[in-house]
Amino acid sequence: YFFCLILDQLAKEGLEGDLAELGAYKGHTATLLAAMARMLGKTAHILDTFEGFNQSDLKGIDSAARASSFSDTSLEAVRTLVGEANVHFVKGYFPATASELPTDGRYCLVHIDCDLYAPIRSALEYFYPRMVPGGFIIVHDYSSLYWNGAEKAVDEFLADKPEAPVPLPDSAGS
Repeated sequence: YFFCLILDQLAKEGLEGDLAELGAYKGHTATLLAAMARMLGKTAHILDTFEGFNQSDLKGIDSAARASSFSDTSLEAVRTLVGEANVHFVKGYFPATASELPTDGRYCLVHIDCDLYAPIRSALEYFYPRMVPGGFIIVHDYSSLYWNGAEKAVDEFLADKPEAPVPLPDSAGS
């Protein structure tokens, strides 16, 4: 429902910029973002390893996570579910795959759902300066009480910024 409210806000304000999702898993939220991109005449950039967690991220606060988590997916399966119109799929480890995004890219909506500290922190560092004024960054699992790396990454990143987290009343603690 929150994405519906955001769609309305983006359309009402006529915000420039594309949409992006880092951490698509099986593509359920990516399907929503792709539909939004089509309605708004924008592109949804969908980034994921499409193979589960990267072993190098399973350290520190995230050391208890399993590398096999979220590996039961594929780019082909997500592409089939989401469709290709107004969508740019990027397979691989972020932030290395950032080079596959437009060099002058600007974003009005970014959904970060990669659960772990390192990729969330990398995503915030990459997308924050590329956000259009009034744009939205949604971090899934921020207050889930399960993915502690998500909360730590957001809190540390925003420590010297004027923005503050706004918890959403969803089951995942976005």
